[in-house]
Parts: sequence; C-alpha cells; structure tokens
Amino acid sequence: MDNSFIGLRVLAGLGLAAAAQGALAQGVTGDWGGRRPAWQDNGITLDLGYTVEAARNTAGGQRRTSAHAGQLSASARFDLERLWGWSGTRAQLSLSLRDGDSVTARAGLGSLMASQEIHGRGHIPRLGSLWLGRQSADGRFDAKAGRLAVGEDFNMLDCVAMNLALCGGQVALFGGDYWFNSPLSQWGAVVTYRPLPAVYLRAAAYQVNPRYADERGGGLRLAPAGTVGTLTPLELGWEPSFDGRKGRYAVGGWYSSAPRADAVQPLPIPAGGGMALLRTGAYGGWASAQQQLTHGNASSESSGLRTQLAFAQGDRRTGEIDQMISLQLVHTGTTRSRPDDRIGLGLASTRVNPRVADSQRQRHRGPPARREQVAEVFYGWKPAAGLDLQPGVQYVRHPGGLASRKDAVVVGIKADVRF
Repeated sequence: MDNSFIGLRVLAGLGLAAAAQGALAQGVTGDWGGRRPAWQDNGITLDLGYTVEAARNTAGGQRRTSAHAGQLSASARFDLERLWGWSGTRAQLSLSLRDGDSVTARAGLGSLMASQEIHGRGHIPRLGSLWLGRQSADGRFDAKAGRLAVGEDFNMLDCVAMNLALCGGQVALFGGDYWFNSPLSQWGAVVTYRPLPAVYLRAAAYQVNPRYADERGGGLRLAPAGTVGTLTPLELGWEPSFDGRKGRYAVGGWYSSAPRADAVQPLPIPAGGGMALLRTGAYGGWASAQQQLTHGNASSESSGLRTQLAFAQGDRRTGEIDQMISLQLVHTGTTRSRPDDRIGLGLASTRVNPRVADSQRQRHRGPPARREQVAEVFYGWKPAAGLDLQPGVQYVRHPGGLASRKDAVVVGIKADVRF
C-alpha cells in the first residue's frame, strides 16, 4: 500500500478506539480525567491536533503519483479575566510543524493552486501566533497586538475543502510574500470598532518582513531583521442573523508599502539576474458573503446548508495572479443519525494576470494563459469525537490557466484528529 495512506489508517484506528471508549467532544483523548474542562473554566483552552491530506492524480500531469502532506499544530488560549482578573483581556500562543510532499509538484500538474492546502512554507517549526488582546466593557472596541496571522482577522474564509483555491483567505494566495496567513505570522496590531452589535470596522498595520517565510530555519524567531514595509488592511463587515441563521458579509482593501517586482520584466534581464523593474507597493480589495441558508435538523449550530461566495482582486502591476473567485456549498447533518457529517461542493476560478498572459504570448508565440478552474466535491465523516475524515475528488480545468494542458483529476482524503 502507498505509504501516503498509512497514516490515515492509523488515524482511523485511533478514532474508532476513542469512539468505543466514549471519548468526549474535546478530542480523541477525552477530558483528561476532568482536567480539561476544569482548565477551561479557569480560562485556559488547549488544543493539539494533526491534519493530513493524502492525494493521487488519476488524470493530468506528467506522471501518476501519490503524496501526503501534514501539519502538527498546538495552541493555547487564555482568558486573562478569569485567570488574573484582567477585565476583557485575552492572549494566544500557537505553534505548528508541517511535513510531507505536494502531489501537485510530484505529478507535474502545473496548476496555479495546490491540491493539498496544508502543504507549503517548509518543514520547520513555526510560531503561528503570540498576541495579547483587550475588549472594552461595552464590547464596541477591541484591540490586539503581537505576532499575528493576517487571515485571522481579514479576508476570513472557511477552510473545509482540500484544494488551496477553496481554502482560507484568497489574498495570501497571490500576495503571499507580504500577506501571511497561517502557519506564518508577523508583528502587527488590529483595532475593531462596532458602532452596532452586528456591524464592525476593522483596521490594522503589520510588519512586512520576507524572512518570516524562510523555509530552511528561523520559524521560531521573534523579530528577525529585514523589514521592508508595512501592510495596512481595512475591512467593513456585517454579521446578521435571520431567524437564527447566521451570516457574515464583508468588503475590504489593503495596501502594502513594500517594494515588489513588476509582473512583466523587460528583456534582456540585467547580468547577474537582478530585477529590472520594481514597483512601490501593492494593493487590492476583496468581498465575501457567508450565510447559513437552512436550519437543517437543528441538531447543532452548524446544521443545515451554508454557502460562501468570495472575490479578491489584486493590482495588475505585480504578481502572476491578479483575481480569484470561489463559491462553496456545505450541508451539515446529512441524516438524523449522522448530525455532524457534511457534504460539500466547491467551485473556484483563478485568473492569470492579463499583463503576464500578454507578455507570454508575445515572447513565446503561443496561446496565453487565462483562467484555471477547480471543482471539488467531498464528504466529511465523523466516526468519533475529535476525528474527521473527508474523502473528495478534485477536477482541475486548464492547469496554470493554459488550455493546452491536460485537465487533472485528483482523488484524496483529508483527515483531522484533535487530541
């Protein structure tokens, strides 16, 4: 059997054993003899988990192959009002370590978006967050500062599917050299103001330092030298509830002052491979709508049909990709006997920057790259508390945005175990 799937058999066995022992909802290891709920009552919430994504291409690419990618994560959240009496104050610390390979690279799929969203950013321990926050007594103002992942507060999108185009904030997928989502973080400060309970305005400033993305070491460094600019995002959001069906609607934009290479470099490139043309800054915007459409069987808050529509647009001066659109539908509670299981469909379109496409056409005299489309269907099965198994199939049309490339089909399974 391919060793990419051996770990999944271990996780499944662990989950079934936990089910037989009646493990509680905190994870497969239960409530630790009552310690875990006691710590939570005192303001300490701990989480330890491992996520693995195993995949194989059955069509497309240069070869048929399999690969697994995984992430071990640990976090601690502290309610400092409960712990020490600090009114409205909280803190968070999280770490991660990734492993494995990418089927996208091993199979030579040539796609813009990876088929395993958990892969990337190197196989080194990383500091995902280290921050302190405080909320005003009336709940209208909230601020936090420290090492933060931008996607925790801006362009916040669900990450249920396995393809990267359908998982998490979009801006980091084409601005990942200055906008860092998990598992990376950067120093910053975020302020949120709520003029109404369901309306918020959020602004932030983050340090831009490419060294946080180094993949050969230093993932636990607190403040390496190398700051090149500031990232300043702004988001306006509305979080309504329609007969108990919650939603979030948001629009936002950003500006990064860090210099960035122009998307199209003039020829010939200077001797030594130096950049011929740099741009000052990068900017763009996004819009998203997330809404629970039905109550389902009402067995849980997530029961029913939920939809997510997202759009992000970057500037055409910089970056190979300038636009992403995605739509997801997830129904939780497939039957009364399976209230936590879910079935989902995701569709995404990623556009190659038209400036880059035109330059490629002029230089190579071939059809230009346009859009890459992805469709993914999946079924999430919870055999036990703390274990989630999600098999799925991805179809990638025009990998890399090129109609000349053979479409790809990737089958895989995403598994998450919480200890």
